[in-house]
Amino acid sequence: MEQTFCSSTDPNSTATGGADDSKIVGGMTAKERIPYQISLQVLVNSFFGFGPKRWMHNCGGSIVNEYFVVTAAHCLDGMDVNRMSIVAGTNDLSNDSSKGTRYFIDSYQIHPDYIELNRSDIGVMRIKEQIAFNENVQPIRYSSDFVGGGVTCLLTGWGYTMPIRIGSTPKDLQEAELTTITNDQCRERGMPVNPTEICTFTRVGQGACGGDSGGPLVCNNQLSGVVSYGTRYCGIGVPDVYTRVSEFDSWIQENTQTGGSGGGNSDSETTTSAR
Repeated sequence: MEQTFCSSTDPNSTATGGADDSKIVGGMTAKERIPYQISLQVLVNSFFGFGPKRWMHNCGGSIVNEYFVVTAAHCLDGMDVNRMSIVAGTNDLSNDSSKGTRYFIDSYQIHPDYIELNRSDIGVMRIKEQIAFNENVQPIRYSSDFVGGGVTCLLTGWGYTMPIRIGSTPKDLQEAELTTITNDQCRERGMPVNPTEICTFTRVGQGACGGDSGGPLVCNNQLSGVVSYGTRYCGIGVPDVYTRVSEFDSWIQENTQTGGSGGGNSDSETTTSAR
């Protein structure tokens, strides 16, 4: 029953309704700005292809420096950079995210060991234009520390609020305090995790869902997890799984050097959309 927490948005399809702009299951509207959080958006056709193209939220991500964002590999796999952008500096995605600043993607890189629903679900995006830092936009330090069980962490995102991923809800960023469990406890609860992953479980009716993928799990004020996958139905009493950032801190550092391109797929290369 494992499933990635990407949104249902398909950038090759038409859209008849709003974006995947709902919230974490069992969460609440974020009380403060989350300056490192971004919305990864894709350009889609609206009204069965007869309406204008629109940017729609698909995944989350975290700013780590003035040119790079960390997200989940499954949010990037097969995507066309010409149809991707991020919005930074706002908790509110209403009015086409006009309250934030939109930046376009130059390239992305997926971890070479990535296998969906299995391992290494992490990637980085290089932004074309330098991200302007201010009180609403700031990078987050990514963790090199192992996070064990019993740690209270903060999950933020614009993912679905309903376990069955339906409904229309506010476009405000949502947050939830979640507790980590050990990987042994996670496996006992039915999730076949490996050492490069970290799990949370707090209570039935709370957790990550579609649209939260790639977003930050912050423990001890550091980026410790990247939302990866869970079950088809959200918040039903099964742990959520995140990529364990401490296992990839060296890879992130090597591939987010501001003097380099960061590698990956750029707008000068041929890419296809898998969603």
